[in-house]
Amino acid sequence: MYYTVEEIIVALNKATDNINYRTIFCKEYTRGINDCFALLFEYDMLLRSKSKANEFFKEPWNSSKEWFKYLYKSNHTIKSYAEYCGYEIIKNKRPKLGDIAFEKGSAMIAGDGFWHSTCENNSGVNTNRQIMFVERHLTILARPRKIT
Repeated sequence: MYYTVEEIIVALNKATDNINYRTIFCKEYTRGINDCFALLFEYDMLLRSKSKANEFFKEPWNSSKEWFKYLYKSNHTIKSYAEYCGYEIIKNKRPKLGDIAFEKGSAMIAGDGFWHSTCENNSGVNTNRQIMFVERHLTILARPRKIT
């Protein structure tokens, strides 16, 4: 069973607002506070109320490479991590609203026509990359499932 469009929109908008609010108080781009993985954690928490997404990341990270190092230390790949958190891997790489994606060391969430992610210029959540019908270059594309 999947989340409704309304549930996804509410979670994505609140997550975006929360990261943008945090960014106001950050003098610089801060990993774990207003980066793409913090956006992913926030989105997952708002979608599910109880999230598994950040349980392996007790220490702050200084780079995307370090975030992936913590992930691999927990004996997860990107794919197994997404499945563990309650996402279904989408093999045909056709994104829908609310899907999450990993690409070249970053995380993104599919909005209405554009990907939501952050930028290292400390400008909050950006939506400047259009979603393609098929996203062949993504490492992983995953759809949130309701956990019953």
